[in-house]
Amino acid sequence: MVPLILPASAYPKSALVSFLNSAPLSFSNLDWISDRERLEGQFCYTLIDESQVKALISCEPENHSAAWLRFFLSQSDGEHSGYFTNLLERALADLRAAGVPALFTLSFKSWHEQLFSDHGFAGYTQIITLIRTGVLTPPVKPHPRLSIRPITADDLPEIEELDHAAFSPPWQLNTKTLQAAFRACSYSTAAFLEDKLVGYQMTAASFDSAHLARLAVLPQAQQQGVGSDLALDTIREAESRGSTDFTVNTQTNNAASLKLYKRLGFRQEGRLIPVLIRAVSAS
Repeated sequence: MVPLILPASAYPKSALVSFLNSAPLSFSNLDWISDRERLEGQFCYTLIDESQVKALISCEPENHSAAWLRFFLSQSDGEHSGYFTNLLERALADLRAAGVPALFTLSFKSWHEQLFSDHGFAGYTQIITLIRTGVLTPPVKPHPRLSIRPITADDLPEIEELDHAAFSPPWQLNTKTLQAAFRACSYSTAAFLEDKLVGYQMTAASFDSAHLARLAVLPQAQQQGVGSDLALDTIREAESRGSTDFTVNTQTNNAASLKLYKRLGFRQEGRLIPVLIRAVSAS
């Protein structure tokens, strides 16, 4: 029997949620949106064979230029590569129709990287995790014209515009993702130079640690201490709540952010995470 590929939204959600919770082979990307919520997306598909869910994939675009492989889950029956082939072909066809040129993914395990490389993904950059622990926070000379205040929901449309100006398409957040990040983070602030929004940060906290999830500065306001002031402000806020460890992720080819974080006392923690890319138009 030929396997059937359906949009996930066309299959009983209860069965798909059960599969999400029990699939023996699973890959999930870093994502502010839950896998369960991704089931309702336009670019989520399930492969059905012998009336059973065999695999699931989500390749939801973040914008018109970049989609991300959000998750892939499969039965552990030796057929996961074939399932991936069929699901990926369907996703790529729909991404082509939508005009999205590139599909990105991270790779956390050796079987992930092997599967992705076998299906046309190639190296793009690497994610590096940095940690700041046991470092004395330096005194700050406040920027004479810079003010920092908490972000409100009303700020998010302008924050999104800044985000897109500060980052290249693979790293931009769309409206839905930005709203999810804002809800999940415990301390989010915006920086203003003479009433003009020039930067923002979002930090997530957990017990005695904090993670700088997002830091962006308007290109024309960079090299003016905005990023440093935003980072130091959230570090001090985290320390005031008892956090002893502070982490951040960036890309190994982002020289400006690496320079900033190392100046603030961050050092590398753990292994590098490959970022892979596949041209949607590739055969």
